[in-house]
Amino acid sequence: MNLKRIDFFNPLIIVAAILAFLAMGYIGSFNYRFEDPLNLEVIFTIFFSCLVFAVGAMAVKYKIEIAERKEIDFLSEKILVALVVIALLLQGLNLVLIGGIPLFNSVLKSNATTNIWRIAYPLFLIMINILLAKYYDRKYLMLVVLGALVFGLNGYRTSVLGILASTFITLYYLNKISRKLGIIFIAIMAAAIMAIGYIASQSIAAQHWTLNPLELVFYRAAFTLEVFEKIIPLAGTANGHILSMIFSSGSPRTFIGEYVLHYTVCLTSTLFGPVMLDFGYLGLTIQMLFMGIFLGLINKLKKGIGVGIYSVILTHTLIWIETGPTDIMIWFLYLLGLILIIINFSHIKLNKN
Repeated sequence: MNLKRIDFFNPLIIVAAILAFLAMGYIGSFNYRFEDPLNLEVIFTIFFSCLVFAVGAMAVKYKIEIAERKEIDFLSEKILVALVVIALLLQGLNLVLIGGIPLFNSVLKSNATTNIWRIAYPLFLIMINILLAKYYDRKYLMLVVLGALVFGLNGYRTSVLGILASTFITLYYLNKISRKLGIIFIAIMAAAIMAIGYIASQSIAAQHWTLNPLELVFYRAAFTLEVFEKIIPLAGTANGHILSMIFSSGSPRTFIGEYVLHYTVCLTSTLFGPVMLDFGYLGLTIQMLFMGIFLGLINKLKKGIGVGIYSVILTHTLIWIETGPTDIMIWFLYLLGLILIIINFSHIKLNKN
């Protein structure tokens, strides 16, 4: 088998990541504060979701072809660098206006996702990946590290993971990942995610954690899956309220906490939890089929800026495995992918063979 010919970041990595997350949560449900391991309905529902996603992704793989096309070229290197720097400055301004570093203060963290951050983070994420995809230069990796540090001060692991993982995938498709660089990147990602999660947990005054950083990762997976377990008996009872909150005002994760656990807490509920609570198994099936087809199609458009866009969308879909698709800002990335599909529509054709 020629490993160089394997696309390790094709859409089916979502299935592998879901199963890995399930395994971590199952192990965590045995080892920590949970009375019982995850029940079979949770496991079967997740396997069903993986199957539906895989069907959508594989259908695109075998049925859709992309004809040769001219690369879209409307963003110069200087403009992209300027936009990346603007995003960093906006996040710096955000920290100043907040009045401190949210990573070390749970009260500040609860107010860290301001409108400035909602502009700065996706702007940085998208532009740094497009910059690398179109005008790769090793010096731009320093901007990646700087971005991970600056946005990591907000205290959210997902920001650091989004930046580091998406740029890693972009570099992979550019054939810029040597074995040494790959090991360094993965080590930095793992260390940064565990460190931020651990430091942020220690800064919560009302809670006293005794778990070490690695144990905390397994615990979080187990707790998130336990929330999904509690959602399943309530499937379809929210009647689309969570979806409406995503595209309007309010906090979908806080609503889930109040609806499922009956107290005010912001909860992650897996990739499957929000849609399951809103629309039941039918909604879950439609969501997973859509994501499989969509990522399968974007995967076929990996050329030039398409590499950066695919990397960003894939990364945040992976992040959604834990957090759930409840952020309108991240759905904007899917809109960006839709724009890419529309631009390339004339080059997409059905393979009847």
